[in-house]
Amino acid sequence: MNNKRTVASALGALVAGVSIALALPAGAQSLSLRISGENPSSGLDLQMAQRFADNLEEALGDDFSYELFHTEALGDETVHLQMIRTGQIDVYPMGSDAVSLDSKWAMFDMPFLFDSRETVARLLDGEVGEMLRESMRESENLHVLAFGELGFRQITNNVRPIVVPEDLEGIRIRVPGSEGRVLTFRTFGAQPVSMNFGELYLALQQGTVDAQENPLLTIKTRSLFEVQDYLSLSNHVYTPVTFVMNGDTWDGLSPEHKEAVTRAAQEAAEYTRRLGTEADAELLDELGQSMEVNEIDLAAFEEASEPIWDALAELAGRDFTARVLELRSQ
Repeated sequence: MNNKRTVASALGALVAGVSIALALPAGAQSLSLRISGENPSSGLDLQMAQRFADNLEEALGDDFSYELFHTEALGDETVHLQMIRTGQIDVYPMGSDAVSLDSKWAMFDMPFLFDSRETVARLLDGEVGEMLRESMRESENLHVLAFGELGFRQITNNVRPIVVPEDLEGIRIRVPGSEGRVLTFRTFGAQPVSMNFGELYLALQQGTVDAQENPLLTIKTRSLFEVQDYLSLSNHVYTPVTFVMNGDTWDGLSPEHKEAVTRAAQEAAEYTRRLGTEADAELLDELGQSMEVNEIDLAAFEEASEPIWDALAELAGRDFTARVLELRSQ
């Protein structure tokens, strides 16, 4: 039985992973899901979606079928945010734009909040993740299945190496539609410009913007290194994949399918974290052949970030932010 259909360009081969097979009772109802994201299949968000589907296929066999859309087959991120809420798609790997649905996600725009992937995993797989999950369900009727990885973001530009915040003065930098990210780069002295990611390459090529900020893997897979001269290793924020299912779809699942879906999503999340770690280790030399690479002055940037933290704590909720910071320090 052909129980899958991937829509758009062919998906690349994925590394064989850990089996999460789950025995289900004989005669259990079948599960069919419509999964979509706006990015190409090479992005970690879509690799997470494919891994999730592969995991469910392994666990459920012929009792599972799916469609997987990517590369804007159904539209851009704005379209996807609407489709997941209305149930036109069942599963969506959200990136930075999750904050447009729930202000608690402003925590992910707090510069230098996370110092390692270990800290990220401890918080998002624990109490912080549960608080976020409850909030997104209450605010948008979306069930957060797991938190995967887009990764630690770096700054590239065509003007100068970025070492201290003053080096960003006057630089037009593309940021996602996030109030926190706009505030951050405006505070650093840059001129942030919000635009959909699909428009970024041409905007950099034509000089509409000078700079952008994304993880190394995104810089590579979206060929941004072709139109940028400088790569400044900042790790200024960590962006997760907020992997969500429409709330009504989730509520309609059997207990067995809920367990299978949860396990499939969590393994896929851990898989993308491994891929992100490997990419950061392997891509730096390669990207350095096309761009001049430098380290930032972390202390200078952290000092400049203090007013940003205060503003974003207000946006995300002061009690929530205080609890995040308390858990982070444990």
